[in-house]
Amino acid sequence: MEMKEKSELGSVASILERELALTVREWLRRVNLVPELTDIPLSDADRTSHLPKLYSDLISRLRLPEGDRPPISVTAAAHGLKRQEQGYSPAMLVEESRIFQVVTFGMLHLHLEELDQRQLLLDVIADEADAQLMGAVRSLTSRGTPTPQ
Repeated sequence: MEMKEKSELGSVASILERELALTVREWLRRVNLVPELTDIPLSDADRTSHLPKLYSDLISRLRLPEGDRPPISVTAAAHGLKRQEQGYSPAMLVEESRIFQVVTFGMLHLHLEELDQRQLLLDVIADEADAQLMGAVRSLTSRGTPTPQ
């Protein structure tokens, strides 16, 4: 396999943006394999409606210049409130987030040869996914209007 020139290499953000539809489909496939999650009857659209905005927020945060403070994600908090209304427990939200990370890293692994390996560590998304999860769990477990952090 021939290595690509630096100018041809992509970023984590560009790959996630390009592969969004496939990533959402894979997330849904994996969620549908978890009985704890499918015990809550939701349409595919209701189950995945938060993902495009969640990925958009993640992609925007990844594209910020190094050192810039990422914006607060209101998407994660809104997702937590929605899941609370739908009957989710915090553990179910954590499982959704785990699948989000597995699917996201899996997609990046499929495109590893397209990534600039020197930039890859700067684009690590685990912290971003954990921050999204924290916002969702806070809103799911709160009694009032969530305060994203």
